[in-house]
Amino acid sequence: MEGLPLTTWFWLVIPMSLTVVLSFISLMLERRKSRGN
Repeated sequence: MEGLPLTTWFWLVIPMSLTVVLSFISLMLERRKSRGN
């Protein structure tokens, strides 16, 4: 795993970061909804 090209790292890191960001946004939206009610 020493000679992984940058493209492989991008394809591994980008989906993970996207899922983390989406889950964080959904949590924030749920908290806002609960506060609004």
